[in-house]
Amino acid sequence: MTSVGRVPMRISHRLMMGLYQFIWYLALPLALGRLLWKGRLQQRYLEHINERLGMSWPISAATPRIWVHAVSVGETRAAAPLIDTLIQGGEKILLTHMTPTGRDAARQLFAEHIASGQLVQSYLPYDIHWAVNSFYRYFSIKIGLIMETEVWPRLILSARQKSLPVILINARLSERSARRASQLSNFAQLIYQSFTKILAQTNLDAKRYNSLGLSNVLVTGNLKFDFMPNSEQVEHALALKKKLTHQVQIVCAASTRDGEESLIIEAWQKLLKIKENPNDFCLFIVPRHPQRFDDVFTQLQSNFPKVLRRSNLSDQEFVEIINHGGVMLGDSMGEMSFYYALSDIVIMGGSLLPLGGQNFIEACALGRPIILGEHTFNFQQASADVVDSRAAIRITDVSDLVKAMDLLLSSHQAKEEMSTNALDFANQHTGATKKIVAVIQQTLQA
Repeated sequence: MTSVGRVPMRISHRLMMGLYQFIWYLALPLALGRLLWKGRLQQRYLEHINERLGMSWPISAATPRIWVHAVSVGETRAAAPLIDTLIQGGEKILLTHMTPTGRDAARQLFAEHIASGQLVQSYLPYDIHWAVNSFYRYFSIKIGLIMETEVWPRLILSARQKSLPVILINARLSERSARRASQLSNFAQLIYQSFTKILAQTNLDAKRYNSLGLSNVLVTGNLKFDFMPNSEQVEHALALKKKLTHQVQIVCAASTRDGEESLIIEAWQKLLKIKENPNDFCLFIVPRHPQRFDDVFTQLQSNFPKVLRRSNLSDQEFVEIINHGGVMLGDSMGEMSFYYALSDIVIMGGSLLPLGGQNFIEACALGRPIILGEHTFNFQQASADVVDSRAAIRITDVSDLVKAMDLLLSSHQAKEEMSTNALDFANQHTGATKKIVAVIQQTLQA
């Protein structure tokens, strides 16, 4: 009776996997077309396409022992303390991405490791059996570490068949994703249970994974709390800050997404109308995606008389512009530590519209008060905690945003109290790297 009951489930899994691969065959021309389309604006999408197809790889000898997959910029930056710790322990790393911006971010973060041969970069192949098999044949990795939410069925099931341990690290599962997974309960359970471990960010994430019937879930915390701001950028910002007039204050709208700039522009215009000396305030807008820089700059120019691009300015010009108020487009890549350190308060992009929010933890680590919109489902527990810690203010609309900025720009005491709370919040949540490394070492020794 038991064996008969298992046969339909195995057939169902095979049918589901076959359908999944069939869809990939149909979608492959669209995926390649999408690369060509994106390549019109960002040439880097047209590079290394053979890696995505599993047709060629970046090195001739498969030396890395540990593979880390970080889909884009946020995951790459979050993985930095873990990667640094593993390399310091003598490991060689294969780091894969899905986006050129993620690859570029890693090239900046790990320049020394790449130069020394301790880290190799590649794109992750598309989730088709021949590309995945080529990837596993070429790289003789001993363990895979996949960041956050990147779950590719063929990749995970093939690793299981090869007895290759793969761990989902810094894992998070939204309520919406959990509902979707529950609708494919048998297949979803098969895929998630094929991970050696799922290392969840929070107890809430773990509870959602467990609701799928999983038994391989541990809570290790959020790696993003272990990310250290770039010390050179911070020093550079603090040196420039000394040259600013005493009264000038800077608001940084960080990692903004399409549609959010118009809300921030409206709020900034309303704020300046109620300020006695509008030139004492400067706004930085730093879009999340570089392909939007030109469009956002045009939008800013149509709303403000003084708008400049960070990339076009010397330090002296930069300081002079800030001292006379105005609006700045942050169009330099990899400088978030610089922007945060120079700012007085931070508006967190991705949270003003239903986009899930962006990482505010680096800003907290630099003691910057945070203004969050109501849409932070990608950081659900962390955002609730940071608001409860009084390190962030939650707003719901433009009127709230104006009030929050006015409060923090008018009250030195309120700003300093939130700054202290932000530092405390960041310090209290560190330690995920150590816990994850312990699980990796235990797995390698098993």
